[in-house]
Amino acid sequence: MDELDWQALPDFQKMQYRFAARIRDPQGTADASGDLAEKSPGLVETEVDPTLPIEERRWKAYEDLFFNNVQEFFSKLFPVLKSVVGETRWAELVREYMQKHRARTPLFHELGEEFLVFLQQGYDPQPQDPAFMLPLAHYEWVELALSVDEADGFENPPGLTADLDAVYELSPVAWPLAYDWPVHELGPDFMPEAPPEMVTTLLVYRGADDAIQFMVLSPVLYEFIQRLANPDVVEIVERPTARTVLQGLAEALQVPVADLEGFAQSVLQDLIDRQVLRPVV
Repeated sequence: MDELDWQALPDFQKMQYRFAARIRDPQGTADASGDLAEKSPGLVETEVDPTLPIEERRWKAYEDLFFNNVQEFFSKLFPVLKSVVGETRWAELVREYMQKHRARTPLFHELGEEFLVFLQQGYDPQPQDPAFMLPLAHYEWVELALSVDEADGFENPPGLTADLDAVYELSPVAWPLAYDWPVHELGPDFMPEAPPEMVTTLLVYRGADDAIQFMVLSPVLYEFIQRLANPDVVEIVERPTARTVLQGLAEALQVPVADLEGFAQSVLQDLIDRQVLRPVV
């Protein structure tokens, strides 16, 4: 937000800032000595009386309404994260988000990404917080992100057969993901203190029925999909065939390419049937 001169603001905007500051941080703005400008970046003046002529019982109603709405939304979006940190800590995180974070969107379905930004940049970690909070939150957010993604998925014709000599592209609503933590297994009954040696690789995609599907990938399959989806060329005409990608993968693994061809053929067919890959024509 650009810097604003408090004295130049119309009275109704001053009231909006005061109201918003009180809603975000009731304890911090409960007395007239609070620093509203600090809580509303962009204001030049700092000695601003944040009080408003509103009865405390009415304040309480507004405060509870806003907080409960935000907490309910995040609780539905991040149910596993909430369960591992517990009710009390979860309420503290939601309040800290409201106090510190300045969302750049008014859209509710985009607030999940704002919470991820808060976990990356704004929140104050506590000793009891698990180290996997951010990757777990990202994993849970992906489901909503793909659900509302405006990109169209693929509609491969029935009977389309995999061909190693074809060039393939990845659906825009299919995301290969890699995490240091086993995010798909985390929960109150499984909370490791350190990440395992092996990275967790997943494919999350939106199917033809618009349902979000999750696949656990082997590291080899993840690398194969990544190389198909992100070749080191820009022009479609220069993109490698599946066989060329497989040859590069075999060289990296130091195994004969023939050992991977059967695997690649079946994988391609499965991903075509799932509308995750389609040949470039």
